[in-house]
Amino acid sequence: MKVGPINALNGFPLWYKDRNGLRLMLNTDPNDPFNLITTSDLPNPGQPVSFPDNFPEEAFYFSAEAQMVTGTDERARLVLALEAAFVNDEPKEGEQIVFGRVRIRVAGLVAGATYTVTHPYGQDTFVAEDDGDGGGEINYTQDIGGLNGGNFELATRSRIDPFLRWDPSIPPAAPSGYIGDPNTPHEVIGSVVSENVFRIEGPGIGIGSPNQVGDNPDMIETRLFSVAGKISTVSGVETARATYSQSDATGGYIDVFAFSDPDVTPQVIEATAVGVNPTVLEGANGRYFARLGFVGESPPSTLTVSNRSDIPPSVSEIEPVDYITAKANYDNDTNTLTITATSSDTFRNITLNVEDYGEGVLDIPVSRITFAVPPTVTITSSVGGRVTIPVTINGSETPPTGVEANAGDDQTVIIGSEVTLDGRGSSGPITGYQWVQISGTEVVLEGADTVTPTFIAPNSPTPLDSPLIFELTVFGEGGPSMDSVAVEVINEVPAPIANAGPNQTVQQGSLVTLNGSATGVVTSFQWTQVSGPQVVLSNPNSPTSTFIYPKSTERLEFQLTAFGPGGSDSDTVEISTVNDILTIDRVEFRTRDSEWRISGTSSVSGPGVTITIYLGRTLNGVILAQVPVDALGEWEYRVEPSAVQPDATRAISIKSSSGGTLLNVPINVRN
Repeated sequence: MKVGPINALNGFPLWYKDRNGLRLMLNTDPNDPFNLITTSDLPNPGQPVSFPDNFPEEAFYFSAEAQMVTGTDERARLVLALEAAFVNDEPKEGEQIVFGRVRIRVAGLVAGATYTVTHPYGQDTFVAEDDGDGGGEINYTQDIGGLNGGNFELATRSRIDPFLRWDPSIPPAAPSGYIGDPNTPHEVIGSVVSENVFRIEGPGIGIGSPNQVGDNPDMIETRLFSVAGKISTVSGVETARATYSQSDATGGYIDVFAFSDPDVTPQVIEATAVGVNPTVLEGANGRYFARLGFVGESPPSTLTVSNRSDIPPSVSEIEPVDYITAKANYDNDTNTLTITATSSDTFRNITLNVEDYGEGVLDIPVSRITFAVPPTVTITSSVGGRVTIPVTINGSETPPTGVEANAGDDQTVIIGSEVTLDGRGSSGPITGYQWVQISGTEVVLEGADTVTPTFIAPNSPTPLDSPLIFELTVFGEGGPSMDSVAVEVINEVPAPIANAGPNQTVQQGSLVTLNGSATGVVTSFQWTQVSGPQVVLSNPNSPTSTFIYPKSTERLEFQLTAFGPGGSDSDTVEISTVNDILTIDRVEFRTRDSEWRISGTSSVSGPGVTITIYLGRTLNGVILAQVPVDALGEWEYRVEPSAVQPDATRAISIKSSSGGTLLNVPINVRN
């Protein structure tokens, strides 16, 4: 499958073309009797379609649906589509998406049993899931495309290729210009696996079904599909680039590149602009180019490229910008990055900058930067040019990591106590350790060639200006390296007094800092959790510790214990939270497909947060659904078909597991 140029009116591709050369357009005409959307799908039904203010939330290049009835009088539905929509279901520039969809929904099955579904794009096997009412169901959707906006070529990787169309050997014929009439089920051709059918095989599915195949109790099928798709009559045109060059006040040149349908030749692609003679681009296989001359001190603000072979002509507009030629090199010996760049506009006073690098925007042509080297740099021009280039490297290899000694923190100890020195903070490729006492009352070091030697403190205090000092030497690559630590010996002192800090009220899911302290002589700290949902404390042996508050409304309590030569002391702190704030973006029920579309946000993001949706004005109604909140704080309930209809209140209420509630939210009921 191939994707066409972008439609300047709505930002979607003009067409998609299947492997058989059938090219379908995006049909957004609500008055087209062979379209799936109607005027009720527009925000302002009485006004013309316009993007983004009066545009449908979804539209189709292609759709083929088939339905059957199982032996238990439940619906089996197959949806095959190439659909255009939006990232957040709201028409918005930059959020256009196109995806190929295969959806299979079957109710009234045997839970745990295996079913095989055959359709024009392949065969899928399912184990029916428990539907909660004593039966089984299949609820499968595969959407393949650029679901984060743009990347329209990703939809060509879906299974929707080639497009199905009405079988021309079976009357009536499809309406002129269309591949079928969605209002009239019809047999089709185009299956990639030679199965122009919707078939389900599984235990007892055919017993009592009008779609049973012969005498087989385990099979139902239909060959009738509701097909929608409008054949594209235009090839379109998209301008890939328009860059100009200029050296004096008389004018300059514009190099313009455009593309269209590579399978349609010849095509007449023409470029026009103020101060430019209309020029037909040269090219073939869908790619076209021309060098245009312009007159005056500056290029035209807009260049219009039109495909005159289309009826009416397709149009693409672009602003000509300068072309930037640049190099970037990093010298690993001097740790400098040198960037040189020039603009194709040498007549005007053009400013070139390096975008988003270091601590600010840098002037060109020459910048020497002493920050870390990036893999690429992006250079922008004051007249719109932009280029991203890789950074080349020269110079010597980066020296390997060397050893670095760390003798630990200074200590205060009690006379006669056992003292441990700690060199575990040392780093690098260490091959050995050596501790030496360099001042103070002499002691006997046990394990002087280990990372944590010990000794017995003297039986008398050390003078304030003469602590015991020990030097650690570590050996290894790039070594040796040395560091020292001081140990003060004192008489017995009172226990320290711990302070766990003030109580706090915080947001669920946020980073919480426990700010503890202690007065007196302290040798170590210890944080422990006393109550509430268990959390993971970082640096629990430090006076300052952090944790992520759980997605819960429960209060947490923590205890800080301070240890010292004279004993220990503890203090507690309470951390509580507030309920999340909920919003509703959409509450919609579509009667045509019995489809719910409900979405909103929570101020506490998931995972771990659940939204419960109730029918009615209060939280006492029937539970419609429970849905998770995602990592962006968004949640959505979208189910079709649904056995649950809006009740007489035509309202819903919602409650979050993080405490927030919204009551009496009106339901928008649509056809």
